[in-house]
Amino acid sequence: MSSIEVIAVLSLLAAAVAQHVKVEPAVFGFVGNQVVLRCQFVDPASSVQVTQVTWVKDPTGAKINMAVHNPKYGTNYPVDTNNRIHFRNASLTDASLVIDRLLMSDDGIYSCEFATYPEGNQEAATNLTVLAEPEISASPLLVRSGKLPVPVASCIAAGGKPPASITWRGNVPGNATTELTQNADGTTTVTSRYQAVPSSELDGVTLECMVTHRTLERPKVIINTLSIQYPPIVTIEGYDDNWYLDREHASLTCNVKANPAASDYRWYMNGGDVPSGVRIVGHQLTVDRVTYQVNGTFSCEASNSLGQTNGNIDIFVREHKAVVTSNAGAIAGGVIGGILALLLLACLAGFLLQRRRRGGEAAGSYDPKTRVFGDGNGAARPDFTYRPDSDSEKGPSLAPTTPTTTVTAPAETEILLQSPPLTYNDYQDEEEEEEDEKGPISSDPMMEDDMESQRDGSIISKKAVYV
Repeated sequence: MSSIEVIAVLSLLAAAVAQHVKVEPAVFGFVGNQVVLRCQFVDPASSVQVTQVTWVKDPTGAKINMAVHNPKYGTNYPVDTNNRIHFRNASLTDASLVIDRLLMSDDGIYSCEFATYPEGNQEAATNLTVLAEPEISASPLLVRSGKLPVPVASCIAAGGKPPASITWRGNVPGNATTELTQNADGTTTVTSRYQAVPSSELDGVTLECMVTHRTLERPKVIINTLSIQYPPIVTIEGYDDNWYLDREHASLTCNVKANPAASDYRWYMNGGDVPSGVRIVGHQLTVDRVTYQVNGTFSCEASNSLGQTNGNIDIFVREHKAVVTSNAGAIAGGVIGGILALLLLACLAGFLLQRRRRGGEAAGSYDPKTRVFGDGNGAARPDFTYRPDSDSEKGPSLAPTTPTTTVTAPAETEILLQSPPLTYNDYQDEEEEEEDEKGPISSDPMMEDDMESQRDGSIISKKAVYV
């Protein structure tokens, strides 16, 4: 039976039999600290006589008497605890027990029992849980680069109660394995190892170990910097593709990434020694004056305890200095060209807009009142109002119109005001089309004398009266 089940059973017994005994069902303490197990006998009516109080550990098992108080015989502590356990204020109404410098062995179930008359013994139990803060440590594991997953970092929470929880955070592809070890004192050691495929890219990457425990106010985070060993990776920098004759102080730099760090550098040209006039200082090579002797392939060799690696670069010696065009100038030219193009488009749009406005003013100068009611000198003019689906779409007829009274609807007046005036050329073109379709119109001398040409190219009758 677990301790929780025991506490439940004892609580039911206390509720049914010992209503006078009041305790805390569960008490938590930390290793090395003090804890108080409270116990009181409540009898407001004084209907029960108490003769003795006793604290018992493991009441369902061995029943070890830890402390006894009797008004007649005094106080006694049967178990030698180096004075760590004692009554806070020994009496028959307050039997609270104090435990100093908690040990993991103090963990367990304690029963507070009162001997009474006439009801007999009354008791209640308290479950004391001793908490232990774990000792936390973490460290990266030194491994060599490879293709299979291996542990690259470990995190340990030792001697904790209850067991600690360990999680990992970081941008490292992989997974964690966790192992729990039960210690003799009742604590638990949790060991977590993070596994990943070791590569040079992971060297120096940080991986966080986060430990959560009941004794901690907040999770504790330890940062691990991974250490992956790998042979040197060599690259050569400094060549700008513009080594020309007599150029001075042209240099190359041998850049090496390695773990452990590279300890030796060697320079070669075309597989052999470098020519004269070339100075080598550590990982840097300098040509005091460029000649055709340095036209070829330079190699830098670096080594560490895991091996050696070469890096190569081809050098081409020019006869004359190459002209290097500036990207900044090209970019500036493109920006200026774009601005000029925008300005040109803006000017063109403004010109077209102005021209359209002028054309609209010229078309709007037409006065429909003059066309319909005459020009003010008494001469009447024909009605050339545009009407959809009428014969006027084909052009005006040259025959004299019969005097009529015309009432223009609002919609027709709006069309009249918005329609541009027809020109003489328009009439002439339409007359030619009608001649082609109907044949030549017979000429009438009287009709010709009656017609009069206008400034806008139209022809109207002199005798017809227009309203």
